Amino acid sequence: MEKQHHEAIAYDFVHPGHKLNTQWPVLDLISERIANEMGVALAERLQIPIRGSAQVTTRSKYSQCVLALGKTGTVHEISLLPLSGEAWFCMDISVVSSIVNSYFGGTAELVPIEEARKLSRTELRVLQHITEATVRAITTGWSMISNVNTSIVGGVDVERLANVAQEQIMVTSIMTMSVGDVDLPCQVVYPYEMLSPISSQLQKEKTAPVKQDEQFGKAMQRELLNCELEIRGVLAESHITLGKLLELKPGDFIALRDVQTVSFLTQNMPLFDAHVGNSKGKVSASVSRWHLPVSS
Repeated sequence: MEKQHHEAIAYDFVHPGHKLNTQWPVLDLISERIANEMGVALAERLQIPIRGSAQVTTRSKYSQCVLALGKTGTVHEISLLPLSGEAWFCMDISVVSSIVNSYFGGTAELVPIEEARKLSRTELRVLQHITEATVRAITTGWSMISNVNTSIVGGVDVERLANVAQEQIMVTSIMTMSVGDVDLPCQVVYPYEMLSPISSQLQKEKTAPVKQDEQFGKAMQRELLNCELEIRGVLAESHITLGKLLELKPGDFIALRDVQTVSFLTQNMPLFDAHVGNSKGKVSASVSRWHLPVSS
């Protein structure tokens, strides 16, 4: 029998799919909150309509993450104490220019920029507004699981990042600032080592215990007890043929059986059984058994 020879298959042990196969749905929620807060803050500061939204976070190698920034990207390192390391806030120069044009009444059209250039004083001032809004938004977004002290460490040159050889995994949250119909991308990038110590918190959302409002509960109980119910009970039933019904004349009597217990209902739901009798010349009912569900 002839033996078959198989070639060895290369296996990338540092690929993010192997190193990080755990999903972090809470991080997606945090990113959505950050994007929303950024949109609100920038709309108030710049007085232009901006809406923020976020996509699902992605993982990539450090080299791939830096390459995706391109030559015209701006990067600010952000500290999120007590989390170790620094995250990045990344935005292309073209996005800054688009927001500046919209700020001065122009269109927010996103025009690609081929080569890196120095930002004008106005662009630097708008970029500062954006980074300040990002810091506040990150603090608010992360408050759902942890109180972080967020601050800008400083700007970083993309070329310098590209010259650093690292094998770590980067977790990228891509966000969009929408000005009218134009979507302006930006992103917050976390080193995997920063998030791994709180992996369990990022897998499951922490739900705070619901506080009961005693005052509201008492008011609701009081109003419910004042609600009026229409109750109905059949005191007696009898059978008669259609022929005898047609023969009835004013003053005729229909014999009814003597009923001692009657079931009372509201909207076809049984409430209680009662003994029927006379009290002060009126038909009365004395409750004998309730049909209400028993609370556990």
